Amino acid sequence: MKIPSQNPPQVITSVTPAQPGVKKVTPDTDKAQRKTTNSSSSTQHRICHWFASVGIEQSSAGYGAYTSKQVAQFNRLREQKRITNLQRIMAIALSVSPGEQQQERIDPDWFHSFIMMAENIYSPTMQELWGKIFAVEVQRPGSFSLRSLETLTKLTQRDAKLFSKACLVACRRNHDPAPIIITGYHQQSGLLRALFTAPSAQTKLSHFGLSYSDILALGSMKLLYATEIETGLLNKNTPFTLKFAQHSVTVQPKANKLLMSYYKFTAVGSELSRLLPKPESEGFTQHLEQVFAPHFTLS
Repeated sequence: MKIPSQNPPQVITSVTPAQPGVKKVTPDTDKAQRKTTNSSSSTQHRICHWFASVGIEQSSAGYGAYTSKQVAQFNRLREQKRITNLQRIMAIALSVSPGEQQQERIDPDWFHSFIMMAENIYSPTMQELWGKIFAVEVQRPGSFSLRSLETLTKLTQRDAKLFSKACLVACRRNHDPAPIIITGYHQQSGLLRALFTAPSAQTKLSHFGLSYSDILALGSMKLLYATEIETGLLNKNTPFTLKFAQHSVTVQPKANKLLMSYYKFTAVGSELSRLLPKPESEGFTQHLEQVFAPHFTLS
């Protein structure tokens, strides 16, 4: 008598070996592929949107295949946008409160150069600056040089925000018209001081949104001098004034042979700084007083 086996018969299925170069698709990889596709589609949509705003559309006929109608549309849209830019800048200039006006007339050459540059300003933030420039120039002709305007045409909205951060921590020493950004102080080295630790301290500009790389960037924009500057030897009997936007601080050294270091605004930077709002960084002025207090009297 044949006794049946207790183990059920094994069912053998054939396994298709993986083909070289073919990746197995899982739900996770499929989701990632869809995400990549959607991201690519979104990017392409934005690219087409920006070009369409100036009358350029994707052509299936290849490069150079355009009609006279397309050329006319491109030129029409470009000129319309330039006129719109000037209208917005004019509206901003008209909204600026008039100040004391001089009798001198604005230079016609300056005005036409202004128009040629301003018509290509599209950012609302930058248009506001250009509107203020024109309003101030009409009130006080000669306030802004063409060199300043040329520099301004190269600045982006992000550059303008960075420059505004620099203006918040800037001050003027005594009657110097150019703003400065104080970076610290130290005592002049000498033979006897080699045996002792010389007084020195640095302001922490990075705590107020202005890093060293930001300083270099502003230097490359010709808004700040790229090299740090030192004062002459400060006399303990001769106080000086640091004038911030809202208040002034009188500073008097407690010892001789102290020097203060700072970055100075260029002539272009000085002109443009007058356009920005006047609030100052109260935290920075308090920080400056703490840094200077050990070796200076501040009042």
